[in-house]
Amino acid sequence: MRKEEKFNRNLGQLFEEAYTPEETPLEDALKRAGDRYQEFEFYQQGGIKEIRTCLDSRTGRQVAMATMKAGADLDRKEAFIREARINAALQHPNIVPVYDVGLTNDEPWFTMKFIDGQSLKEIVQKLKNKEASRFNNLADRLELFLKVCDAVAYAHSKGILHLDLKPDNIRISEYGDVVLCDWGLADVIPSECEEPLLEVCSSTSKDFDEMTLDGMVKGTPGYMAPEQTGLVKERKGKHTDIFSLGAMLYTLLTYKKAFSGEYLEDVLTKTSQADFVKPSLVSRNHIPFSLEAVCLKALSEKPKDRYQSVKDLQQEVRNFINGFTTDAENASLMKSLHFWIKRNRTLSIISAFALLLFFGLAVTSIVNLKLAETNAREVAEKLRIEKEYHMRINKGAAPKFFERAQVAYDSFQFDDALNFCVSAVELDSSLIDAWELKARINFTRQEFKAAEQAFKRAQVGGGLPLINSEYALQKPKDQDSLSTQQYLKLMTKLRDAGLLREFTNLIHYNIFSDISVDERLDFCKGAIIVHNPHMKSLNFKFNREFRHLDLSANKDLQVALCMQNFPAASADFSHTDISDFIAFRAQQINALNVSHTSIYELHSLENPELRKLDISHTGISNLKRLAGRPLVKLNISHSAVTTIAHLEQMTQLEELIIHKGQFLESDLKFLPETIKVTQVD
Repeated sequence: MRKEEKFNRNLGQLFEEAYTPEETPLEDALKRAGDRYQEFEFYQQGGIKEIRTCLDSRTGRQVAMATMKAGADLDRKEAFIREARINAALQHPNIVPVYDVGLTNDEPWFTMKFIDGQSLKEIVQKLKNKEASRFNNLADRLELFLKVCDAVAYAHSKGILHLDLKPDNIRISEYGDVVLCDWGLADVIPSECEEPLLEVCSSTSKDFDEMTLDGMVKGTPGYMAPEQTGLVKERKGKHTDIFSLGAMLYTLLTYKKAFSGEYLEDVLTKTSQADFVKPSLVSRNHIPFSLEAVCLKALSEKPKDRYQSVKDLQQEVRNFINGFTTDAENASLMKSLHFWIKRNRTLSIISAFALLLFFGLAVTSIVNLKLAETNAREVAEKLRIEKEYHMRINKGAAPKFFERAQVAYDSFQFDDALNFCVSAVELDSSLIDAWELKARINFTRQEFKAAEQAFKRAQVGGGLPLINSEYALQKPKDQDSLSTQQYLKLMTKLRDAGLLREFTNLIHYNIFSDISVDERLDFCKGAIIVHNPHMKSLNFKFNREFRHLDLSANKDLQVALCMQNFPAASADFSHTDISDFIAFRAQQINALNVSHTSIYELHSLENPELRKLDISHTGISNLKRLAGRPLVKLNISHSAVTTIAHLEQMTQLEELIIHKGQFLESDLKFLPETIKVTQVD
């Protein structure tokens, strides 16, 4: 049903029911109303949610309802509710308002204002195709951009970062309303936000969009900042949104993305280095030099080189619109005078005949500059006082952040753990335990200089700080990385010093980092020797074509944690001394041979893609873990399995290998006829 028809129908009912004065139709309507939200129509989907329009029967208005896509896990649900809570905390004309949040059958949803119209992405595409648009004029596009900046500046004032600014998240209604949407990746700055928002600060939940081969990227390629690529060691902050605004300004000037490439890895690499072509070199449109300078400054690789606030960026764009020079272009005195004359033609003529007046204006300008400088100092002082106020209010939350940091650290979520630790010490710099944990995390991330400072704040001495200081001299820049050989030597030092947790940390951090296959092979070969120092030799083969990993016949191989996340499709660890399946976590393997090993139970087996499994000659006795698995071939000969329980639940099983006498013939008759049973000696 068209929205005009809905409006007319509802309006007609209102007048009809209001005709009899002694009746109370509106109150009666509320009393007999059923479900509050009705008449759902699919609108769009993206990320982890779907958007539908619906009628709010209590208010009579059309709203948009966001719900989770089917099959969402608990982490995704938490992220979804978190988005709703953050969005609901923002009340600004250029931010889509959230009306209601709730659960239906344990599935979360939230409603918000329905903004009909177009996204900025659609508008840019039309401009690129030279279709008629009310935004053909650059000045109109800049006014639109300033409204987006207003929304972001307001969010920053509340201690909230958007972290996914892009044209697709900007909606423009047919009446000219401009709103910023989709706060799914938003985060909170603990030291600057209101106390109720502290509980929605970034948690250990996973990020779900823009997944790379070896990790997660939080943001949208083409508009994300270098610090969001995972290739740059820099914390996200207000400067991250400013970079994305610069990328959006680039698109408004050129109708193209600043960063593009055939493969995602290419885009991320270019972004991490802020490697892009100047707007004036990629666009046929005339790009004003002043505006290009603003764009380039916002897109600086280093946060310190960007605008330090959205307000600063806004003011530069306003300067251009109003005919002033911008600070970014470093205009000469003659150019500034030229802009001044363009803005003040009549006054320029008069000034030519009245030099005294000109000097008077100059003096006035100097006085105004002094006043502006004084005002700027007053504003800065006000912001400092406000920040101190929030710090005092939120100081009591510091222990909670430390607790969450500890949980993240214990589960090897080092990036989240570091963020929580930083938040904890920002809120309470006297929290010694948080400083010590931060030092250990910095050490794991090879940020030895940062770790050195944190150890000092924690007043901790001993073996680990000494080792850290040694490597801080070897690698003075925290953004650099150790070579594989240096890394293995560091692991050896930790092993010999009995620092087993830090030793394990280094393994986990490296294997889940974005490293090449060659680097991973070199590291794994060395790490296995370091982790199993009693081994005399190592059989280690990897067939790149078939992605088959062979570590069989290493009889002294007991631990292989470094093999987690290895890019193997099949693996042979037979005739080794491993005792669990932990080495195969995060491996996308479909065939695994662990026969003749010390494994005696299946509880640590994950690998849902597994199709072929050989557990012969092991102590495994219970197959419950395999029930419902899509296994097609299973070898349990000479294992401790003595019952066919759970085998009938392997509905895709085609071949079962057992040894003679392992089961009674009468028991085997209960197996599905589709299973071929092979008995070996």
